[in-house]
Order: sequence, then structure tokens, then C-alpha cells
Amino acid sequence: MATETTTRYCPVCGKAVPEATYDRFGEWACSEAHAEEYVVEVRAQKQRQLAKADPASAPAPQRRRGGCC
Repeated sequence: MATETTTRYCPVCGKAVPEATYDRFGEWACSEAHAEEYVVEVRAQKQRQLAKADPASAPAPQRRRGGCC
């Protein structure tokens, strides 16, 4: 049987990742710092997408009517 080899590249700097140590959202990074930088960028992209979304399609916030319940 042949073994499939895959080369992983850091999404931040593009260097080949020799060890599968830092995995974030299915992407392998070359260092902890680059892994965290990638996470920050993915979160920022998701927030930008949510900001662009139509506010009318978002669920209306529930309002509480005084009292304790």
C-alpha cells in the first residue's frame, strides 16, 4: 500500500509545516504565534460577515417586562 504524503503550509507565512503541532480550524501553523494570529483573522472575518448581514433577518431581541421573571 502506498502512503499519501501531504505537505502542510502555514496560512500566515506560507512556510512548510514539518510537524502537525498547531492546528486551528483545520489549518496547520508553523508556530503558536502564527496559529493565534490565524485564529484572530478568522474571527475578524466572521464578524465582518455578520456585520454585512441583513439586520432584518436577525432574530429580534427578547424584551423582559419588569419584575423578577
